[in-house]
Amino acid sequence: MSRVQVERRRSVEETEAAKRCLVTIIEDDTEFRNMLRELLEEEQYRVIAVSNGAEALETLRGDAVPNVILLDVSMPVMDGFDFLRFRNDDPRLAQVPVVLVTNARPHERPTIGVNDVVRKPIDIDEILFAIKRYCA
Repeated sequence: MSRVQVERRRSVEETEAAKRCLVTIIEDDTEFRNMLRELLEEEQYRVIAVSNGAEALETLRGDAVPNVILLDVSMPVMDGFDFLRFRNDDPRLAQVPVVLVTNARPHERPTIGVNDVVRKPIDIDEILFAIKRYCA
């Protein structure tokens, strides 16, 4: 098999994996949330996007359990810290990997229940790499 064929096959496999992957975005900044949603949908991911932790818990307690959660820290209604506390107490959701997407300084970030951190402003390749890690 040639290198081109191997790369084409890998690309098809990654696209198929993305189609099976559900990503939840929890972000209060509408413009940033929509940009992330569009980026991920272009990459063939299925996306649920909500504006705060309370809305996320309500949505995630339904049938759809995501493969990975992208979580902002500073949000109204319920911030990322509170969301993580409730999420960690829910056996269905506690197993879902969380990628913190934040501009919070390291000492301000929650660590319990966080699998990865991507700093804002985001690097697109970095966030896609983080998501692929949990959607293989």
